[in-house]
Amino acid sequence: MTTNDEALFYGFDPLCGWCFAFRPSMQALTDAHPDLPVELAYGGLVLGERVQPISVMRDYLINGLNQVRQTAGVAAGDAFYNGLLAQGTYVSNSEPPCRAIYVMEQLAPQGAYAFADSLPHAFYGRGLPLDDGDVLAELATAQGADGDEFLRHWRSDEAKQGVQEAFMQARAAGVSMYPTLFYRRGQQLTPLVRGFMAPAELVARVTALRRG
Repeated sequence: MTTNDEALFYGFDPLCGWCFAFRPSMQALTDAHPDLPVELAYGGLVLGERVQPISVMRDYLINGLNQVRQTAGVAAGDAFYNGLLAQGTYVSNSEPPCRAIYVMEQLAPQGAYAFADSLPHAFYGRGLPLDDGDVLAELATAQGADGDEFLRHWRSDEAKQGVQEAFMQARAAGVSMYPTLFYRRGQQLTPLVRGFMAPAELVARVTALRRG
């Protein structure tokens, strides 16, 4: 059981390369503090004018993923480089996978964080398109959702409206870059990470905060 209504408040985007890099840090943290729930805030990294074919961002992504590998030791897979990036037609858009997270929070909240965490790996590690309903439904099923029910909700107007509200709520909470991580006790948010932090340092920081 958590005490004093504790949680980790995680500003996250499925298409964020640094969220992909941050997965081992988050895994170490949730392993060390399994009683701390993770509350997701997704404000939408790639929306509006940023929505465009992945080919437009090819050089930026290659350079960014090189930095991710050098800093965090996490490498994108050949399926991403030789698939989505080489083909160049995938349209980068945070809305479809974020809408999928919103739906998981409604249908299978116990699996919502694990589902969200699987998305950057599916994209950068496995080269899967995160605007494909069948891909998202398979990932949702792995975390406890019914695939057909998931797809019905994901395609609904309610989900499309709900994710827009989630975007606004995340921005109102001060999430403007990814990843951003706070430790929450009650209504008090303590900033932990804006960008990247190695696993051991992150675990030590949260452990110290909880000891107060």
